[in-house]
Amino acid sequence: MNRTEKQVLIDELHKELEQSPHAVLVDFKGLSVPAATEFRRKVRAAGSRYRVVKNSLALRAAKGTALEGLESKLEGTTGIAYTSDDPVALAKVLMDFAKDNPALSVKAGVVAGSQRLDAEGVKALSTMPGLAELRARLLGLLQAPATQLVRLLGTPAAQLARVVKAHQDKLEGN
Repeated sequence: MNRTEKQVLIDELHKELEQSPHAVLVDFKGLSVPAATEFRRKVRAAGSRYRVVKNSLALRAAKGTALEGLESKLEGTTGIAYTSDDPVALAKVLMDFAKDNPALSVKAGVVAGSQRLDAEGVKALSTMPGLAELRARLLGLLQAPATQLVRLLGTPAAQLARVVKAHQDKLEGN
């Protein structure tokens, strides 16, 4: 790769990392090609991206981005998985894949552009509920009071109807 091609790659990666406040560095040494292909497919399905670039180029691309604080982890065989959406979904994919493929290991990560995580932190992140699940829980919490209010407002009317029905039955001799 000549100097111009390297600079284009650095600029492209820098732009992608700037737009992605959540990233995880992984070591993929010993991962087979079919397993790596499957890993890339799963990361893409989670709405994330995965790139493997030379560490020297990644260091230059990381300047001014969320990954800047993880420069010490950019050594050896390193891949960068990043997303702008849901860091929990990305962490879940990484940890699930690493369970089945011990050749893949998590080095470190960054969430929300500033929260740095070690491998255990990424593992803990993967156990949290995802963004979709949190939204569903919040919606359930918001709907619960309204449902209870409707039920509460309907209770006196239902009780009155039962009293009237009981009185009618008594008058009819049932």
